[in-house]
Amino acid sequence: MLPLYMDMDGVTRIGVSLEPELLKEFDDVIMKKGYVSRSEAIRDLVRDALAENEWKNPDQFMVGIIVMIYDHTVGSVKERLMNIQHDHGHSISTTIHVHLDHDRCMEMLLVNGNLGELKRLTDEITSVKGVLRGKLTMVSPSTGNMHHIGHRH
Repeated sequence: MLPLYMDMDGVTRIGVSLEPELLKEFDDVIMKKGYVSRSEAIRDLVRDALAENEWKNPDQFMVGIIVMIYDHTVGSVKERLMNIQHDHGHSISTTIHVHLDHDRCMEMLLVNGNLGELKRLTDEITSVKGVLRGKLTMVSPSTGNMHHIGHRH
């Protein structure tokens, strides 16, 4: 185990060694994102790395939203999406439908359930002919960690 050195403010300080090119790239990215310090950017990277363990556990309970864009003029896309939603009604709390233009719609499904089930639901939705984009954004209620899974056709 690595030794911990705590200051009086309850924060442990660590040192990180990076090659100059990697540091320059990192600084460019964090400046564009608006971070005020390298420390805050590194804290976010560490949080993301720790959250990955939740997203690898198919039994982890998650709450999320599936956002999809589809062309309602393509085949039976509306009927297929409605059937999928009825088949997974136990996981879907709310739906919101928005007309983007004459042919394209955006639909958002507020979902909850285990990660494996939500991924399967998202895959089923995004595989429907006429669905142009789909994205699942999830949050673990126990930790507040967030994750996105996107699909594009």
